[in-house]
Amino acid sequence: MIDTVKKILVLIFCVWCLFSASDLKAGITGKIAGKVIDDVNGDVLIGVNIMISGTMMGAATDLNGHFSILNVPPGIYTLTAQAIGYKKVAIQNVKVSIDLTTRVDFVLPEDVLELGETVYVTAERPLITKDLTASTAVIGAEDIQALPVTEFREILDLQAGVVDGHVRGGRTGEVVYAIDGVPVTDTYDGSNVIDVNTNAIQELQFVSGAFNAEYGKALSGYVNIATREADDKLRYGISTYVGDHVSDNTQIFRAIDRVNPVHIQNVDGFLSTPIISNTLFAFANVRYYYSGSYLRGKRVYNPWDITINHGATESIESRYTILNSGDNEIVDMDWNRKIYAHGKLTWKPVRHLKFNYNFLMDLDEFQLYDHYLSLNPDGNLNRFKDAYTHIIGMTHILSEKTFYQFNISRFSKKYKHFVYEDYNDPRYTDYRLQSQEPGEVPSFDTGGTNNQHFERQTSSLGFKFDLTNQINQYHQLKFGFDLTRYELTYKDLYLIQEGGLQDPSETLEPFVSMRVPDPNDPNENLSIHQYQHEPVEFSVYAQDKLEFKYFIINIGLRFDSFIPDGHVPVDLTDPDIYRPRRPENIDNSFEDREEYWYSDATTKYKVSPRLGISFPITDRGMFYFSYGHFFQTPNFELLYRNSEYKFTKGSGHVGVAGNADLKPEETISGEVGFRQAITDAITIDITGYFRDIRNLTGTRSDEIIMYGGASRYSQLVNSDFGLVRGIVFTAEKRFDNNWSAKFDYTLQVAKGNASDPTATMIQVLSLQEPEIQMIRLNFDQTQTVNASFSYRSSQNWGFSLIGKYESGLPYTPTQSINLSKLLTNSETKPSNMNLDLKAYKDFNLGKYRFSIFARIYNLFDIENEIDVYPESGTADFSIFEYQRKQQNLPELVNSIDRYYRNPLFYSEPRRVEVGCSFNFNN
Repeated sequence: MIDTVKKILVLIFCVWCLFSASDLKAGITGKIAGKVIDDVNGDVLIGVNIMISGTMMGAATDLNGHFSILNVPPGIYTLTAQAIGYKKVAIQNVKVSIDLTTRVDFVLPEDVLELGETVYVTAERPLITKDLTASTAVIGAEDIQALPVTEFREILDLQAGVVDGHVRGGRTGEVVYAIDGVPVTDTYDGSNVIDVNTNAIQELQFVSGAFNAEYGKALSGYVNIATREADDKLRYGISTYVGDHVSDNTQIFRAIDRVNPVHIQNVDGFLSTPIISNTLFAFANVRYYYSGSYLRGKRVYNPWDITINHGATESIESRYTILNSGDNEIVDMDWNRKIYAHGKLTWKPVRHLKFNYNFLMDLDEFQLYDHYLSLNPDGNLNRFKDAYTHIIGMTHILSEKTFYQFNISRFSKKYKHFVYEDYNDPRYTDYRLQSQEPGEVPSFDTGGTNNQHFERQTSSLGFKFDLTNQINQYHQLKFGFDLTRYELTYKDLYLIQEGGLQDPSETLEPFVSMRVPDPNDPNENLSIHQYQHEPVEFSVYAQDKLEFKYFIINIGLRFDSFIPDGHVPVDLTDPDIYRPRRPENIDNSFEDREEYWYSDATTKYKVSPRLGISFPITDRGMFYFSYGHFFQTPNFELLYRNSEYKFTKGSGHVGVAGNADLKPEETISGEVGFRQAITDAITIDITGYFRDIRNLTGTRSDEIIMYGGASRYSQLVNSDFGLVRGIVFTAEKRFDNNWSAKFDYTLQVAKGNASDPTATMIQVLSLQEPEIQMIRLNFDQTQTVNASFSYRSSQNWGFSLIGKYESGLPYTPTQSINLSKLLTNSETKPSNMNLDLKAYKDFNLGKYRFSIFARIYNLFDIENEIDVYPESGTADFSIFEYQRKQQNLPELVNSIDRYYRNPLFYSEPRRVEVGCSFNFNN
């Protein structure tokens, strides 16, 4: 592996030398370009100084009157043009977005009036962004502020083609998240490493179409977040809100009618200030958030409570003595506490050089609801996530046409869960208490603790370089590379019980001593799985953007490589080095077996071409087309699952193993669309897309038979595939006459052979035939509608609404269990609807603004069924519930209704939040 890394570093040096005369682009800035002419005769003006007010960024017009200003952070600016003999013209409200070109043309009048007079013009933002060659949602800070959202992930859920984290029919973990151009995705499971507070976002760009070559390591989408940057103006603010769920649906949600006004708490503040004028600036944002849960339990039992079974000779009513020491208090079981901090320093020592340092911290403590622990809530796992991100960036402008950016990033994310943190905690109970509830009637757990301890940490050290060169007004080249070294540590263990050999129902002693299993002891190490890997990813891209009057082309090529730092057994029929089965392996010592047991996983290489074209018909209409090949390394949890191939010596199916030699997963994606401005404020967009998905991770349909023939196991391989097709219709009215609105409708078909990597294995174990034809995927939502409306009056009050309709997702009815190849996912769950509201009032006092607001989620308290019982197709009824009621058995622990009304089957009930904010803007 070391030799391979050395080769990659040599390649980087060679590529750098090759392109040292070229340029680079960061992927978090935009461009302003235009033309300057005389207002009398229309002649182009040469040498006109174009400046962005409040900055040192600018350019001069060339021999054709054209200018380009590169490396402009997203935001809203005032642009000025000044030349001798002409009035100074300032164009206000110029909006710049990530990776896009904002066109601003000047018409300069001769200076016949008072010297120094400035003519102010308000820019009219074009309705059609002509250089968007793929489906891209651009959401600015002002858009986020207007919507009833508190987390950036809620913004993503409002975008066309997104279904509960799945983008255009892709699996979870196929989206890359980037902060200021630097990817910060957790490669273990594909989640984002760290949340970004909405107050710290300057612009969020979500690309769901065929994104450009500079963006990689993703199959479905790319989320680029540009954070706010301080300047010479002092700004600060604080915001707070409280709330709770307000509903009377106690049949589903326990004690939901007990309203606590501070059950939800949030306080956040920001400061943007200069430290040294025009040189050093600081931005800081901190947040504390607590959300009590609408998913609640009742502490009837404690983990140490014992249930005594007096034997089958007794009637069910008198068969059990159930000890309960709980206080019957209502307890939150899905709560979340978060502490978030974000700091950003910007240093501009000279005009053409800028340094940034970003620090983000996200500390989460939470629980997840477990329906079967709802009467023993203290037996639930406590979960912790700590994430830290450091990004050091340098931007160097070599000339008006060339600049480069270099970033060094370090992130770490640590997740762990347990009931008690200390292995020696005296409150651990005998394992038999976890299964002691009366089995004759549907019963929740009446005691017991989970003895699992899980901990993993993903860290990375990344180097990213981008170079941009505007060769001329038509031609922009980009080049960049990215080298990332990951560190993954993983430990999943089940504590071994030392005491308590006798049944606690006889001794009435629930507590036992626990110890950590010995990872080197073949008799114990099946209870512990741990590993440490240091894989490396390297990528390089080249991209060209050509902007002409009648067409715009983005064309690029990307090269990715991955060194997995893993191994696979040489003999898959005898994979467990601790428990060998072949006689010749048994005769060798463990140390001898280590010499020949494994072979190293191979380095993977992929090349992916990208193409996007737009054809502006007029200034009000355009066609666009994009196509590309996209590759992503399988999530590390799949590569390294059970990486030591530990299996019991029992018969039958004994488990599943990952595969460090998995190939990259691939998607061939394409789309074609049409955008048209209907009026001066309304546009429509119609897009058709397809995704041909290949080499997804799945399980072999033929289980691997181990030596001796009694045992078999499953291994993850590149066996799954899919095909997604869809049409998106969008109509949008920009803010005009005090209101704005947006509507999008998605019609999609997402089919494949399996919805997740273990689906085939589950079918095999259920004695079903694996799929040999395309079926609806679990996240195949045929129709999705998103709608939003915002109104702001001239008296500084307003409101906004977000509505959503989702057709039902598929499920497999249990009556088809013997015909799975025909009826898997053949039925559809009920559809869902939701409406959210935000209302506010602003009070402006000079540079100060005070606001009060209210947000109501699920305004009409709709009981959406998000999961169903497979035998009935609804969350409100189960055949087994009917059968239990017909038996007329006693309710020893809980009611039958409470047992079968699982609140996880329903969407969140109505949530109400009220708050206020105070802001100062110098």
